[in-house]
Amino acid sequence: MIEAYVYTSCTSCRKTIEQLKASGAAFRSRDYFRDRFTRAELTDVLARAGLTPREILSRRSKVYLARAGEIDALDDDALLDLMLQEPTLLRRPLVIKGGRHLVGHNQRALEDLIAS
Repeated sequence: MIEAYVYTSCTSCRKTIEQLKASGAAFRSRDYFRDRFTRAELTDVLARAGLTPREILSRRSKVYLARAGEIDALDDDALLDLMLQEPTLLRRPLVIKGGRHLVGHNQRALEDLIAS
């Protein structure tokens, strides 16, 4: 089963969901802005994707741009806590299938993930 973690107001997220629907692949999606992660859930999602909080940090988010120095100085635990408070700090969409992951919308990479 493919898992898609999205923000429904995000254009890239909508493109990813449309592509998943069109493919006919079995998937489930979660808008983590409406249905916020708990610390345990986000830790589990990142572990299954093989990612660290730093690897999924959105350096284009307004929160990051306003607080870059402070955020860059955080350790992974503190960064994870901040991501729970400020979900815009998570790059999106995040798509997971098995041990593979895709961060951001990339049509070809998503096709490959679906086919695997």
